Amino acid sequence: MLLHTVSSFLPGISHRLSDVEECQLSECEMGDGDSPLPRSSSTSDITQQITDTFPGQKRNESVSESSSTRKRESDAPTILIRRSSSPADLDYPADGAPAFLKIKLREKSESVSSETSNGYLNDAEVGLLAWHAVEEEPDSPSTHDMSMSATVDTVSQRSLLLSHTEALADSSEFLADDISIIAGGSLTGWHADSAFVLWRRILGILGDVNSIRCARIHAKVFSYLYELWHKLAKIRDNLGIRVDADTAVARPLFIPPLRMLASWLFKATMLPAEFKAGKLQAYKLICEMMTKHQDVLPNSDFLVHLYHVMHKGFTSDDQDVLNTMIRWCSPRFFFLGLPGFTMLVGDFITAAARVLNTDSFEAPRIEAQTVLGSLVCFPNLYQQIPSLQSVPGSEDIVVGKEDMKDYLVNILLKTARNETCEGARCVAICSLGLWVCEELRQTETHHQVKDAINVLGVTLKFGNKVVANVACDIFQLLISHWQHLQRLDPSLPKRIIEIFVATIAFLLPSAEHSTVEADKKLMVSLLLCLLDWCMAVPLSILLEPITMPVLDDPASQKAPLLDYIYRVLHTCVSGSNLHTQQSHYLLSLADLSTDYEPFLTLGNVKSFEPSPIHNVMGDFGNLLTVAEEKKRRSLELIPLTARMLMTHLVNHLGHHPLSGGPALLNSLISENHDNPYVESSELSSEVFKSPNLQLFVFNDSTLVSYLQIPSDSSSTAQVSANPRDHSSEVRVIVRDISGKYSWDGGVLFRTLDGTGLSLGGSRDQLSHDATHSVRFSKCSSELEVEDGVDVLDQLLEDLGHSSPECLPQLQLRLTQPPSPPIGMNPEMEGLIMDAIHRQAKQEDEELVRRQTEDPSVRAERQREPTLHEPKSPFFLCRLLLNDLGMNSWDRRKSFHLLKKNSKLLRELKNLDSSQCRETHKIAMFYIGEGQEDKCSILSNTEGSQAYEDFVSGLGWEVNLATHCGFMGGLQRNGSTGSTAPYYATSNVEAIFHVSTRMPSDSDDSITKKLRHLGNDEVHIVWSEHTRDYRRGIIPTDFGDVLIIIYPIKNHMFFVQIMKKTQVPFFGPLFDGAIVTGTLLPSLVRATCINASRAVKSRLPLYQSLYPSRLR
Repeated sequence: MLLHTVSSFLPGISHRLSDVEECQLSECEMGDGDSPLPRSSSTSDITQQITDTFPGQKRNESVSESSSTRKRESDAPTILIRRSSSPADLDYPADGAPAFLKIKLREKSESVSSETSNGYLNDAEVGLLAWHAVEEEPDSPSTHDMSMSATVDTVSQRSLLLSHTEALADSSEFLADDISIIAGGSLTGWHADSAFVLWRRILGILGDVNSIRCARIHAKVFSYLYELWHKLAKIRDNLGIRVDADTAVARPLFIPPLRMLASWLFKATMLPAEFKAGKLQAYKLICEMMTKHQDVLPNSDFLVHLYHVMHKGFTSDDQDVLNTMIRWCSPRFFFLGLPGFTMLVGDFITAAARVLNTDSFEAPRIEAQTVLGSLVCFPNLYQQIPSLQSVPGSEDIVVGKEDMKDYLVNILLKTARNETCEGARCVAICSLGLWVCEELRQTETHHQVKDAINVLGVTLKFGNKVVANVACDIFQLLISHWQHLQRLDPSLPKRIIEIFVATIAFLLPSAEHSTVEADKKLMVSLLLCLLDWCMAVPLSILLEPITMPVLDDPASQKAPLLDYIYRVLHTCVSGSNLHTQQSHYLLSLADLSTDYEPFLTLGNVKSFEPSPIHNVMGDFGNLLTVAEEKKRRSLELIPLTARMLMTHLVNHLGHHPLSGGPALLNSLISENHDNPYVESSELSSEVFKSPNLQLFVFNDSTLVSYLQIPSDSSSTAQVSANPRDHSSEVRVIVRDISGKYSWDGGVLFRTLDGTGLSLGGSRDQLSHDATHSVRFSKCSSELEVEDGVDVLDQLLEDLGHSSPECLPQLQLRLTQPPSPPIGMNPEMEGLIMDAIHRQAKQEDEELVRRQTEDPSVRAERQREPTLHEPKSPFFLCRLLLNDLGMNSWDRRKSFHLLKKNSKLLRELKNLDSSQCRETHKIAMFYIGEGQEDKCSILSNTEGSQAYEDFVSGLGWEVNLATHCGFMGGLQRNGSTGSTAPYYATSNVEAIFHVSTRMPSDSDDSITKKLRHLGNDEVHIVWSEHTRDYRRGIIPTDFGDVLIIIYPIKNHMFFVQIMKKTQVPFFGPLFDGAIVTGTLLPSLVRATCINASRAVKSRLPLYQSLYPSRLR
């Protein structure tokens, strides 16, 4: 009946009681005919029962109030009027208030009923439709100031409850043309205020619904009240929403009273056990009511009753009550930040732990784990969190203080190991990862951080691959905190890498032969995470020996960690059976250090995912030929990823980023650059006509281009100083699965200074005739002697001393002339000598004459050969190929010359255009206060300081005009902005399309901005609006994942994640997480990348980066 009446007042809403409901209602009225239901004009019984449950909170009612109450019960239905708090509370400007807001009602304190004494009921009705039309008196404080203060002025906060006759009696003073007659004015007809007053009176006909004796009818009424409240909440959510871009939105003058039913709900929680169904509905509505945005904060009197009821619900022995509280009281309760809400943190933790300890799978396990995960940052922010504690043996409640961190961490460690629900286990793993990141930022790190890392490491080999992938994502997140891990324990980063190496070796035998796609995807995730860890930590860590040396093999104690990394990668490529006979070739889990428990017991989970649909084409797989089957097996994901990792480590380990920055990973050089035979600035068919270029394929996996180009003119200016033998160089361009690389090289015969032989100058210089140069240098050094010494005399002296038997006479040396022959005197000797000299002189003169007169006698002079440039434009390339052994017979089977045609050109362009890293583009929106339409949001050119700090933490700003990395569709001409946040590692690139960075000075620019932002699959929404962000504000068919960030007090942020149903779970952030500002950028960036991967994984025929490059 109530919903039917309300539906008649609210457009577009209809409700009709069924025949069964009417019969049940009439049956209940007939059964209880002796005690009719009291009217709702007085709720003193409600107030009295609830007040009795709070020691020291009873109110003393005056005689005048009692008499006034009795008088009203006999009069006509009463009108509840509350004074407005402030212009800010009414949501319209002070100077623009309507005329009827200037009407003042005279306060009649003597006519305050018992409903006025129920403080929470009065404040809850601050949003009553007609009652916002009354202006606040100047001397009364604002409701906001009163709600934030510890004391409550009951006189200034009370509402006025005037009877209809009293309101009419004072009509001479208060009647106005803007208020209907039923509301105390003079306006006739059907209006909003008259509709509300009539609806409020009809609601009062029900009286105190908690006096209904039939438990079934009581539960039915509360279910109707639940539907009624949801209709009011929907009305509130749709107030002030712009229908189109041209109409202006007026601030709402009337706000539905969402806390109007609080008194009934509070009293219902105190009913006996037979009213359990109604109590559960009441608890459910209380939770939803207090997790919704409050237009006006409740006063302290209301909060006292609320916290008491919630404490009773959290500590209830009834498991159904506990489940209801946890299911419907989401972490939004902490997001609202009501005064004193931290007193219930302990109750939330205890209640969530009790829900998770049950064996029932119908319990709200995911909601309970979400509550625990949302509180991981609170213990460090609130060092001593106050909590409500019940006194044993009494109903009194005291406020105590205790350290919640140990209590919360122990629960997280337990649930991360033993939770049986797959979704709850994933949230537990994410919560544990968030807590580790939070602790690593603290000055004093908690002693259980290593235990948490142990649990995460063991989860990597968990049987449920979804949970194991989430643990892998957490380790991916910890890469950005490796320095904090090293500060905690210098060997901790190396141990984490060892855990990955041992886990991959442990899972490989089963994964490589598995037909389940999830097994192979997990192995790929582990391999990629291992790559990121190796590229993040310094090379010196990888060159250290493993933490726990293998005692059986002394030689392995000296093997560095990098050696074991290459071993496990080689095993992934060649197969696990290749090295099973070699002892300790791979690092096993048992070889890890003693402070890590690799075989920690983990509880199983129950997965309720639908079984995969049988592929009707799968039966035809047996029809493949042997060659095709071998080719298909060779292209398996695990060996391919391992090959990519080895290539990536060889090319980039130890020297990334390059001098060009992290945006530049591979070469930008193509075959048309520096080519004298090509004039085109792009790769075209003209390149294939140049005679200095040939393309080869090596091992069916690497494309190699050999190009002969002119050498640098600066190095050939002086021929005498040029160590190269030719004025040309060889350029080698290599394209493989990991990227594109370019090298320049020339033939060398000596170094620049000509005294030694060492490679220098170009990156790939080749030495020529090195052995001959070394031999020549050595012979020259042996012939060096002192000047002025006769070598023959020196030799004869040495022979005379070393071999005296060679002397003709003992007294003579070999260097002395012998005595003249016998029979020859000195005169004869002189004549003979003269004759010899004359003959020699004549011969010389004749020779000179012949040489001058007869040229044929002279020998031709031998001239030094000069340098001749080879006429072939591919000569040096061919020489290099031969020196490298590519022309040998044993290499001919794996090295082939490619035919240059249009198909090859198309494939080259396609290969160069494909990214060598995983790329993601993410949209970023800023929503200011009061912005609820597309145009106002897209017109923002700047945001708050907190927003700008967050954007700067997502990545570094790059100039789009000169940026050489992933652009994500942004233009270099400035039409999409001049800068953008960009983040890159050696394996991932991400660019953020920030709405405030793009121009919005015209309709065309806004359309272009919406095109770029709306087409992204992941959206980040920074909302500083008081109302929740609605998905349809930015119309787009994309936006599969929305990550909405709401700033709250104490520099913390509430994260809401909205995703399409087909998108699988991703982390590390989850819906309802509350994190600090220091962790927010890195967590959101990691979550966006994982969300983008999750969205792409659901695309049909989607192929990851490296298989597509290989293809």
